[in-house]
Amino acid sequence: MRTCSLILSALLAAAPALAADKGASRAHHHGAARLDVTLDGGALQIALDSPADNFLGFEHAPRTDAQKKTVARVEQQLKEPGKLFTPVAAAGCQAQPTRVEIKLPPPGSKETHSEIETEWRWQCAQPAALAHVDVGLFKAFPRLKELRVQIVTAHGQKAAVLKPGAPRLKIAS
Repeated sequence: MRTCSLILSALLAAAPALAADKGASRAHHHGAARLDVTLDGGALQIALDSPADNFLGFEHAPRTDAQKKTVARVEQQLKEPGKLFTPVAAAGCQAQPTRVEIKLPPPGSKETHSEIETEWRWQCAQPAALAHVDVGLFKAFPRLKELRVQIVTAHGQKAAVLKPGAPRLKIAS
């Protein structure tokens, strides 16, 4: 319960900065996405907010069979956290069901921006051993060039930027 209170306090204190960052991510920078990471007890959650272009290569409603197949393939890839993230083995993290939402405009729409939101969850038997998570999103989705990360744990909060050449997400300081 104390851990939840600490995390809630940290989130409330960070709300203005996170809201500003949310606006920045909504500015829709192709190649960049945002990850929000929380570790609460043994529960690890990583939430992604990204322009759809980073994953699909387009942001309109799929117009061809190839584009429809791309949407289905990307959705399936995002539902496989074991291929996208590698938590430190000593933490004993087990992936939980994933939520993927690909927000594309309806067919015929003039809208030119769309988003992908995904939440991955793990239950970790030894969360104190969770020093880092290796992020495979850059290899799986080469259009992605930068991840702006907000991390909240019982020990506080911090921010990081991950790039293809440096994809390790450090959880512990």
